[in-house]
Amino acid sequence: MMKKLLITIWLIVFQSNLLPQSIDSIQTNSNYEFDCCSSSKVIGLTYITGYMIPHAKEVMNVRGTNPRGIELAYYSHLNNDEVWLDCECYPRIGAFISFYDFDITDILGYGLSGGINFTYFFGLPSKYNFHLKGKAGFAYLTKPFDKVTHPQNMSYSTHFNYILSAGAGITIKLLDQIELQLEGSMNHQSNAALLEPNGGINYWAASSSLNYFLEPVDFRNRDVKFDPYLSQPKKTRWDISFSWGISSMPYPEPGQVPMYGITVNRSIQVYRIMALLFGAELERNGRAVELFRRYRPNEDVNPYRFSLLGGVEFLMGRTLFTVQFGGYLFIPFRHFVADGFPARTFEDRTYQRWGLVYNIFDNIYAGINFKSYRNSADHLSLRFTYSF
Repeated sequence: MMKKLLITIWLIVFQSNLLPQSIDSIQTNSNYEFDCCSSSKVIGLTYITGYMIPHAKEVMNVRGTNPRGIELAYYSHLNNDEVWLDCECYPRIGAFISFYDFDITDILGYGLSGGINFTYFFGLPSKYNFHLKGKAGFAYLTKPFDKVTHPQNMSYSTHFNYILSAGAGITIKLLDQIELQLEGSMNHQSNAALLEPNGGINYWAASSSLNYFLEPVDFRNRDVKFDPYLSQPKKTRWDISFSWGISSMPYPEPGQVPMYGITVNRSIQVYRIMALLFGAELERNGRAVELFRRYRPNEDVNPYRFSLLGGVEFLMGRTLFTVQFGGYLFIPFRHFVADGFPARTFEDRTYQRWGLVYNIFDNIYAGINFKSYRNSADHLSLRFTYSF
């Protein structure tokens, strides 16, 4: 169910991107005397209730359960020229901690999580605003799978897991410094296939938040005379990327294997914060190599797979967040049978990739990328990109 999440992971380095490096570097002017670096501090308390989704047969025992959570957040609501130039909006970024009761606590236990979140408001903050919100972080879960003492939990097998969430809602200004947010979201927790079983905890949720501005704030339109998006050609870019990650062997096989590949992408800007992304990828499947080594050692296997990708890229200054869908054109290892190993088909012919990279130096980007199939995680990888 990772494919249903918005990236969310795009939050990890966004804050450093949004804080301006130098107002002189973009030569902007405004009709108002704004502080280039101003922002407002906000604290919020959220109640979350959800409906668990049994997306695979091994996790049918969670059907119909209702996880509940309490979350405390601290935000910085950004308000400067560079942010306005990036998205013509004033976004909010912050950190959160939360506690979850997963309803069937004898199987799933409890969760304590923390991380960062980002809220994008449509237009200027006003009495009513639609918004998008994403969260990413880590969670500590109390009752992981154990084949002897706790075999009922096929949703997670490690205490520490990733948490991702994407949602949308409405912000209602109640008083000058108090607002109410009502949201719907999709939520996921898993270890990204580092260790099986890893069915994941997936649930739709409704939430209500009460937020308080620590000081009054005034958001205004900015008449920026020099706008690079309007005065310069739209951006195009070629990317060559190398990725490396670790994935678990298919359950119940023990161990982890390396997964690495090379990707070429073409980015074509179509809007201020969005570009179309087309690419091709060659990847080495470490699971294929290891299965043949264990069960058919006298035979060779071609572990490489080739695919084409298409998707969108969100341009956020020095940060790039991508969502791509891929389809295999060449995948020689997909079915496997051997003595001691039941016949099995691996991987769908289509997949999704979620990526977040940061411009660390000139044309060099670095970040993370997550690959998933229809209802399962494949692996999380580090990605290094050269752009030109």
